[in-house]
Amino acid sequence: MLLLLSLACAEPPPPPASPEPAVSAPAEPARTVAEAFPVPEGFTRVEGDAFGDWLRDRPVRAADVPVRTHDGRTVGHHARVVDLPLVKGDLQQCADSALRLRAEWLRETGSEVAFHATSGDLMPWARFAAGETPYADGNALKWRQGSTGEWDDYLRLLFTWAGTASLEAHDSQPADTPRPGYILVQGGFPGHAVVLLDVATRQDETLLLVGEGYMPAQDFHVELGPIDAWWRWDGELALPHWTLTAEHLRRFE
Repeated sequence: MLLLLSLACAEPPPPPASPEPAVSAPAEPARTVAEAFPVPEGFTRVEGDAFGDWLRDRPVRAADVPVRTHDGRTVGHHARVVDLPLVKGDLQQCADSALRLRAEWLRETGSEVAFHATSGDLMPWARFAAGETPYADGNALKWRQGSTGEWDDYLRLLFTWAGTASLEAHDSQPADTPRPGYILVQGGFPGHAVVLLDVATRQDETLLLVGEGYMPAQDFHVELGPIDAWWRWDGELALPHWTLTAEHLRRFE
């Protein structure tokens, strides 16, 4: 079982110390990520693929809505909450949030939904939807009859057996240049993963709009950076609670 179960993220950070990063409050009402976080002056959006375009169109909650954990506690992120449902329990953490977004997009577009467990075993939604359910047999997954066929139940099993390690090893590949829809993932126990919701450039400067889940499981959110909510990318993303570098830049398979 050890290879199947994976902690996605680090321990939660303490509430941020004052002063918070200087961020321009987006004008209300903002319905989507793109509307809430326009490109800073002088920068141009990087063209994304269909998944990247879909991410920019994700709905956001009001700017004063706090990030809450799966059991309703407020956590100290300087953030804007993205309207993405949580599954029941302490499961939808950092890598899981990235997997959830990708899975929802694949399902919405009629594409195959299938990701790997930490063991490397494939977990196709179609198999679960048809009535089978995975179970642990040593360090491998096997299947038997008896699934509920419900989407949230499939996601809960996926989040139980997948994480940063499987996302890095089996469901993504290295990338050289940031684009919307790419991820920064450091596989490990724990590791961390964030989603690039948007990317903008100006000559040789690059800015990232960073989406993130965390541990314990909590609302997926835009982690607000110091440049009108964006983060500067120079081969390193230094968040208050984690640093990710160019070696961690990847895209989904």
